[in-house]
Amino acid sequence: MKVLIVDDEEKITNVLVSYFEKNGDTTYVAHTGESAIQIADKVPLDMIILDLMLPDMAGEDICQYVKLNYEIPVIMLTAKISIDDKLKGFEIGADDYVVKPFHPKEILVRAERLLPNSHKKQIIQFGQLKIHKNERRILLNQESIQLTQHEFSILLLLVENPKKVFSRDDIIKKVFGFHTDINPRVVDQHIKNIRKKIKNEYIQTVFGLGYKMDEKVVENEI
Repeated sequence: MKVLIVDDEEKITNVLVSYFEKNGDTTYVAHTGESAIQIADKVPLDMIILDLMLPDMAGEDICQYVKLNYEIPVIMLTAKISIDDKLKGFEIGADDYVVKPFHPKEILVRAERLLPNSHKKQIIQFGQLKIHKNERRILLNQESIQLTQHEFSILLLLVENPKKVFSRDDIIKKVFGFHTDINPRVVDQHIKNIRKKIKNEYIQTVFGLGYKMDEKVVENEI
């Protein structure tokens, strides 16, 4: 997701940027309200993390501006702890409200839960694997994994259909196309390469049939 982090404290923005980027997200940073609005007007954002105490304007005013002009979830960050402050934040359109100090992982989890369903469909989670479909990117334990185009397509096919067994011919037709003459053993080599790169037996060999995702691996990770 594309997330804008608005806070006048660089330590806070730096930590949050680190967590979101390790998660595979794109971050934008603003230390003033004016720059935050400029970014919101230029970039199609998916999320805004907004501190209420800014040097040039109130965070509440920024939230109101965003909600009047865009459909972007806003998580407010503040040192204000009274129930009246929280209610005011929700009244002007905040989607969530976090009191400082906080753990950055909490912000990340809250942000992902607020993502629109249309965006969530572009991110698939299987165990410790996270697949960003639009960006054709794979993360394993928040570390980027480099797959070839065909390796990515094969893994995506299996993850999107975790209960289905795909034969070599099935994979060739869906990944390489119907009008192609490829040795089925090429699929075996791609599977071997994927397994080596993700360093886990996520892909199960079903004897005599083909390949599928091993759901037992995920169960054991929980």
